[in-house]
Amino acid sequence: MDKQPDTSGANLGRLPAYHNGRFPRILLFDVDGTLINAVRRREYRGLVRGKLEQIFGTCGRLDQVDFAGKTDLAIYHEALECEGFTIEMVIKKVPDLEAGMAEVLASMAASGAVFELCTGVRELLNALAIDNRFITSLLTGNLAKLAEAKLRLAGIWEYFRCCGAFGDDHPERDHLPAIAAARFSQQLGEELRPDRFVIIGDTPRDISCARHFGARVLAVASGRHSVEDLQSLGPDAILPGLTDTGKVIELLESI
Repeated sequence: MDKQPDTSGANLGRLPAYHNGRFPRILLFDVDGTLINAVRRREYRGLVRGKLEQIFGTCGRLDQVDFAGKTDLAIYHEALECEGFTIEMVIKKVPDLEAGMAEVLASMAASGAVFELCTGVRELLNALAIDNRFITSLLTGNLAKLAEAKLRLAGIWEYFRCCGAFGDDHPERDHLPAIAAARFSQQLGEELRPDRFVIIGDTPRDISCARHFGARVLAVASGRHSVEDLQSLGPDAILPGLTDTGKVIELLESI
């Protein structure tokens, strides 16, 4: 499933400015519930259901699938396996899924806002963009082109134009940190230790995938899961959200 990463981001060019074996730290942000939230969630789900029916002839049990923290491939497979679709069959349809979901977002955007930024996100990204200790990237269950489309609509894609890992790289989220790490190690010309990576996300699966790889993890209770829910899973740090830029950066430096 591996593909060539987009390494056009200016962040990577700042590496020599602050390089001491611990920094720069690679920050791998989740998308949904961490950076952005859907404004019209019910409408979006309905249109996704329609696209699955168009592509596969059925949406299976999509309405019973919990999306939180899963890759798009895992979501679609879980919905469709009751209809006999294997993960390999879903993977083969990735180009159709990318095109179909792009159509969904374009249709929604024509009639109003589709996503809103979580509180504090733009302020945090602006601060990180001028801080040589950090490189911002993505680790998300979204298909790569869908992640880009969402963040373009939200107005923050320019902060993330460098190699990360996405939902079409592997069906299981636990494998995504290693994929992102391999891409960064290749791009930067050195083998990066797992603890050079910090995963920032709002679900138990963000914590799980960080632990699976050995990365640090900052959990944020900006989605469906409470501080108490996430704290019980032992993240390195936890915050109610990304609202306090100074506190977030302090934690990203220290954990």
